[in-house]
Amino acid sequence: MQFIETSVIGVRSAVLTFGWRGSGMRFLLVPMVHVAERAFYEQVSELLRGCDLIVAEGEPKTFLSMHRKVARIRVDGLVHQTTALDLESLGIPLLWPDLGGEAGPARWFDVVVDALTAVPDWLMTIGFPRRAIDITDLTGHDGWAGGRLKNSWREAMLHDRDRQLLDHIAQVHRERGDEHVVVGVPWGAHHMTAVAAYLFSELGYRVVGATWLTVRTAR
Repeated sequence: MQFIETSVIGVRSAVLTFGWRGSGMRFLLVPMVHVAERAFYEQVSELLRGCDLIVAEGEPKTFLSMHRKVARIRVDGLVHQTTALDLESLGIPLLWPDLGGEAGPARWFDVVVDALTAVPDWLMTIGFPRRAIDITDLTGHDGWAGGRLKNSWREAMLHDRDRQLLDHIAQVHRERGDEHVVVGVPWGAHHMTAVAAYLFSELGYRVVGATWLTVRTAR
């Protein structure tokens, strides 16, 4: 299953809709790339406006004041997700697995973490993308293979957060599976390997719709 594709036309994201056994519940998987053309985030926002609930990645914008300030510094014509995608402005209920559920007021250590990680996170996106990006259900985590430090980083950034995300998806399915609702899941494309596999194998969902969004046109 394709999530991110690089070709002669540029980089594209495959938006997939999963349905379940004739039920009205749908999961809208939106593989995110954290630096892209502004039009990509505008299209993502438009898709998510049709959702009844969003399982959001990361933290609310009030937790990321320094990230948002630093992310505005770019010279490549691209924009960062923290400045271009404002999920809270959509007026749709949000779940934040990275925070354990509903978001509350920012705590003092959230402010400290924001300040300490803003510049390193920004440096990781300089010159993005440096190479072709292709993410499928077979290769989604391969690019993270490496030594002990990289494996520890992969465990914290991918696998631990995958588990939190899947717990929230399972909860939504359990509590609202008999409702006609659309649940948006706009998470980093590397997480979609775990999400798609869980929906398919554990919950019995199947792909019932798909479309492409352009992340970045070829230059």
